[in-house]
Amino acid sequence: MDVAKLSGNAIRIKSKNASLVIDPTKETGKTEANCVVKLNNNPNFSDAKIEGSRISITGPGEYEVGGIKVSVLNMDGNLIARIDAESIKLLVGRGEAMEKVQDKVEDSDILVVDANEKFKYSELTSLDPKLVLAYGEMAEELGKSLGKSGSEKTHKFSTTAVKLPSEMQFIHLA
Repeated sequence: MDVAKLSGNAIRIKSKNASLVIDPTKETGKTEANCVVKLNNNPNFSDAKIEGSRISITGPGEYEVGGIKVSVLNMDGNLIARIDAESIKLLVGRGEAMEKVQDKVEDSDILVVDANEKFKYSELTSLDPKLVLAYGEMAEELGKSLGKSGSEKTHKFSTTAVKLPSEMQFIHLA
């Protein structure tokens, strides 16, 4: 499975059988995906350059695309996505939405956090992730608060279920 930062706050999650683009904007370059997921109310949202998309997810519900299960929850106006693919459980969304989700989802292997605003960073540890992939203006600060200063910066991260670390790691998607 690959998780890549495209542009702005757009993220692509790609499994062996399908891919999702989350929160593409007008600045997002041409890319291929089976599904577009809109979690944030960004006025620049645009899926015009996403090729091959069969479905656009814009609200809460249960979905399946190419073997990827997507559950979208509404956390006080912020949408958050639970994605199950290749035996890996990802939780994707804004940091402030993740603060409120502990009781609503089981533990996740990977948190993909849009850290554009301050939130209670310590709340992420209660979700017991193996990996925290963060992007946005506050990503570096988030890493420091989790005790992971000087973390690796990359635009794309790849892993499999058997390669997930036993202790939490932090990756800054830049």
